[in-house]
Amino acid sequence: MTSPRIEETRSNDPGDQTERNFRYQHQYGVVLLLAVRRGSLGYISLYCEHHEDFLAERSDGLFDGYQVKTSKPENGAWTLTSTALVRSIGRFVDLLESYPQQIGDFFFVSNSEIDSITAESTDFVRRGRCPRIMVAHVKGCAFVGDIKEPYRTAFDKLAAGLGAAPPRLLDVLKRLSFIKAPSREEFDASLAHEHLGTLAECAALTTSELTDLRDGLVSMFHKAASIHVTDPDRHVRDFLSGGSADPFLLSKRIVCADVVIAAPAVTTQAVAYQGKPVISLDGSRPKGVLEQKLAQGGIGDTVEYMKAREQAAEYHFLEEQAKNPRAAGHQLRQVEEAVHGECLEAYMSTKTPGQPFGQKMFNEVTLRLRKLEVDRKELLGGQPYEVLMGTAALLTSECRIWWSERFPVQGGRT
Repeated sequence: MTSPRIEETRSNDPGDQTERNFRYQHQYGVVLLLAVRRGSLGYISLYCEHHEDFLAERSDGLFDGYQVKTSKPENGAWTLTSTALVRSIGRFVDLLESYPQQIGDFFFVSNSEIDSITAESTDFVRRGRCPRIMVAHVKGCAFVGDIKEPYRTAFDKLAAGLGAAPPRLLDVLKRLSFIKAPSREEFDASLAHEHLGTLAECAALTTSELTDLRDGLVSMFHKAASIHVTDPDRHVRDFLSGGSADPFLLSKRIVCADVVIAAPAVTTQAVAYQGKPVISLDGSRPKGVLEQKLAQGGIGDTVEYMKAREQAAEYHFLEEQAKNPRAAGHQLRQVEEAVHGECLEAYMSTKTPGQPFGQKMFNEVTLRLRKLEVDRKELLGGQPYEVLMGTAALLTSECRIWWSERFPVQGGRT
């Protein structure tokens, strides 16, 4: 009898299965990144393996938590007795307990289905532990005492099992959503062709190029999720004492606007705006206009933020003007028109007659300008996001940008 050969015999080593599960998590990170690029999500950055599988930084300063779990089909749908789901909810409880003012929403993502049940079912025990139905019920409850059976029994068991305070658990469940992601077998193809392939910047890529791009992005998330720090300053500074950004945490952060998805197939032609700059750098702008317009738009709490960027941008442009007046004037014209165009489009898309829309517009402007910084470096001369936002503030003072419906501005140009 011939002995089996080691290279031809499958082993029981679970390492490959573990690696596949980790890859699934990193693949979902790419899904989030591409959703930001499409405009479906408004995240500024994604932290990998930092408190949660993903901690997504929103434009309002809050963070959404993501738990990504895989399961074999034979294990069935997720219920409130499933160990991995219960543990994920427990992590969400701990996170909200630790950072109550900084957390937004929670998401449980999996390749497996969430248990479902028909409205006609009389199996109240199963109904009570059905995650989606139970969460839908508690989202309508202001207090723990409002939770009805059969959900109250399941809720109490969950709270007891986690050792969680019932009001805190209720808060978590009210913020919780469930997402069905692709199967492990189809994820690679879906990511390459449905997610990447439909982006404008990837339209000209071949199947092989999409595959290589997908794997590169997945590797980027794998690196961010690992303890891989190459910043040499980690050897010469005491980051624990404060005052400097921790390179360990920075290595886990992926800034969505900084990621280059794919180089354009055709070189982009730079548009040259004609004429002289509208922004005045001689200090002759009306005083108090910025404050009035932000307050009217319902975003008065951004005044100090916008004023600081306005002053920084003006000082930057003055420095450039001192070096080369002609080139600086041309560059200022390009920047102000590009920024004005983005702000005007944001204004038109968010304008709601008779209602304040300043906050919604501000959120869209921040996303647009971060994208502009990356996508139009040639047009803008490599100007950073802070200068672009400062230009928006300058244009607001010049009465070219509004954050509300127009109104009589005291001392301003109409």
